[in-house]
Amino acid sequence: MAPSATDDGIPASKLPPPREYPPAKIFPMREARFDKPMAIQHDGREKALARPPGTCAIVIDNGSNAVRAGWSFEDKPRMSIPPIMSKYRDRKAGKTYSFAGNDCYADANSRSHVRNAFEQGTGIVTNWDAMEHVLDYIFLKLGMNNAEGNIDMPIVMTEAVANFSYVRKTMNETLFECYGAPSVAYGIDSLFSYRHNKGTTGLVVSSSHTSTHVIPVYNQKAMLAQATRLNWGGWHSAEYLLKLLRLKYPAFVGKLSPSQAEHMILPTSTRTRPSVDWSKSMLHAFARGPRPFDTASQAEANQIHLNVERIRVPEVVFRPSIAGVDQAGLVEITGDILTHRLVDQVGGSDAFLKDVFLTGGNTLFKNFDQRLRDGLAALLPAGSPLRTRRAADPLLDAWRGAAEWSGGDAWKAAAVTKAEYEEKGHEYLKEHDLGNNCPPV
Repeated sequence: MAPSATDDGIPASKLPPPREYPPAKIFPMREARFDKPMAIQHDGREKALARPPGTCAIVIDNGSNAVRAGWSFEDKPRMSIPPIMSKYRDRKAGKTYSFAGNDCYADANSRSHVRNAFEQGTGIVTNWDAMEHVLDYIFLKLGMNNAEGNIDMPIVMTEAVANFSYVRKTMNETLFECYGAPSVAYGIDSLFSYRHNKGTTGLVVSSSHTSTHVIPVYNQKAMLAQATRLNWGGWHSAEYLLKLLRLKYPAFVGKLSPSQAEHMILPTSTRTRPSVDWSKSMLHAFARGPRPFDTASQAEANQIHLNVERIRVPEVVFRPSIAGVDQAGLVEITGDILTHRLVDQVGGSDAFLKDVFLTGGNTLFKNFDQRLRDGLAALLPAGSPLRTRRAADPLLDAWRGAAEWSGGDAWKAAAVTKAEYEEKGHEYLKEHDLGNNCPPV
């Protein structure tokens, strides 16, 4: 008989000893909630009325993730609320309640009736009842309830790139006919942010909540004919992460769908050989991390481990095929604009390479600018003067840029007054350096 068959001794393992890991850092789950009601602020309107006429305005950054509103003579917006409304009827009290912004999360009834003013995954306003509720909330909290039946202050509002004429027409009707605003001016949020950060000639990369735009700017004038859009933003990243987590944790509490339940009841094969150490398997590391998992711990059973998702989700904007989006990535789009579309400009594409400007909340990922810089360096000729920079505040600089623009001669020339609206029609628009172009007739 072979010696190995009768030897009871077990050879010593040559594997390294198990690695000791520090305790895992646990982040509590956050969600939108209602903290306290916002007080009506009358001081802003009093300060505006004390200033010379035509020098101040109400500035509204009408974003699909957050609507920021305030006065043009201040350095930051007074409020930042989600563009949502909720309405329900209390049968016992016999009353109908309406909420807007964070007030929609006040209780379970209002939370269950939330409606968004924007079309899901886009920056286009489609629910005008919700939009009107949001504007009512903004003007009320800014102290405009003392005005005699209308809004007696000019309005500056941001809008999406290449916004639809119908959307602007309906917004004009709402602001002029419903609120009686004396004048309205529109502009693109990313261009306001670029102007606030002292940009003159460069390439604006705006990755926001619903989309990513690359806009060349020459001598403070946007070249919208050369702009390109990528249909991926922060909302898509959140939805993609949610799908990955549902696939990764099909039995997680509150995250089970009928299709997942059908896959869970499929018969599984029974293993006849002794089980391996589950805590050292690759699947365990993917689902539970490198540390042991205590099946009896209720706290660990309700934890979600993010490992490869932290890299996979932000990478989609550079490689959309990861999430099944049939578009070129941000590096390819930017490289195409720089190497093909801008070569005939004065000074060539080098003038734009010297200032690649990043703005928008989706650019707040760590090393986002370094990832874009490395990708462009491989496409551009050696020695190209490539420089990237971030906005000082990617979230609020659009509002600050619009506030700085308000009150100047350019704003007065671009604003559409109520008399011009009544004379020239709902779709009348004045072109300027920071806004959209007039649609062809």
